[in-house]
Order: sequence, then C-alpha cells, then structure tokens
Amino acid sequence: MVIETAEVKDIKSILKVFEECTTELLSANIQQWDGTYPTKEIFQLDIKEKQVFIIRNENKILATITLNDQQDEQYEAIRWKYNSKKVLVIHRLAVSPKAQGMGLGKMLCQYSEAYGHKNGYDVIRLDAYSGNEISCGMYEKLNYQRAEGICWFHGNELPFYCYEKQLERNG
Repeated sequence: MVIETAEVKDIKSILKVFEECTTELLSANIQQWDGTYPTKEIFQLDIKEKQVFIIRNENKILATITLNDQQDEQYEAIRWKYNSKKVLVIHRLAVSPKAQGMGLGKMLCQYSEAYGHKNGYDVIRLDAYSGNEISCGMYEKLNYQRAEGICWFHGNELPFYCYEKQLERNG
C-alpha cells in the first residue's frame, strides 16, 4: 500500500471513510464526530492545496490524513513544550473500520514525520478526542507528548487532548 496525494475525484470516497468511522465510533459511544464535520467543502479546499493524503488499496481508499501548518486558534492557549514557527499540523486522520488494526494510522503518522522533515518543519502538533482511547494511545506509542491544556470542538462532551512531537534534525 502506498500513500498518495488525494485528488478531487477522491472526495466522495474520503467522506465515506469518515461516515463509516463516525458510525463505528458512535456505536462504541465515542462522540468524536457526528456527521457534521468534516465537510465536503473542507476537503475541496484541502485537496486544492494538495494537503490531503490517502492510502488506497485496489482502488478503495482505506485511510486519510490532512497535513498543513494551520493551527486552530485554541492552540494559542496550550502550553506547548516545543516553541517553533515551523509547525506541521495533523488534521482529520481516519482509517476505515474495515482496515483498522493494520497499522495504517501509524503509517500515516510516520509519513507525516517524513513529510515534516522534507519540508523543513521542526514540530508536529495535533489534537485527539480524549474519549477515543485507541487514537490517543496510538499517538502516545509513537512518542507524541501530551501538551498542557485542552481544546473543545464541535460541541463535544469531552475535550480534545493536544499532542506534539519534535522532529529530529539530520546532521
């Protein structure tokens, strides 16, 4: 399986992954998404900017991630360990329930780190729904450190934890 840049023709399949994930999360009583986010319009803009990456297998999108330097304004109140002007942010990482447990989330995080190195970023940041123990656990196993402070999005009943990882400099 290869990670590739998403194209406009992929939007419907990407939204399907989020729909499947939302259904699965809600059935497990994890209120991370409710179907109102992310929207088609968000993906149209992100794809236009070449910020959405996908894992496709046999013409089916199994996982997706968005990478850019756009930090939510709530991040300003977070006590980050690493202060840098070159911050890469992970947004909207999702793995189809049919493909979970195959290491695709980890693969996307490793891709993000390589992308960050290649493009001169010093730090990766993200937020993860505190009620999603599997997601938070994955980031922690990959040595993302939880920052001090929380964010609230989409009227969720639980907060989002903020994580960061300093990218190692080569040479």
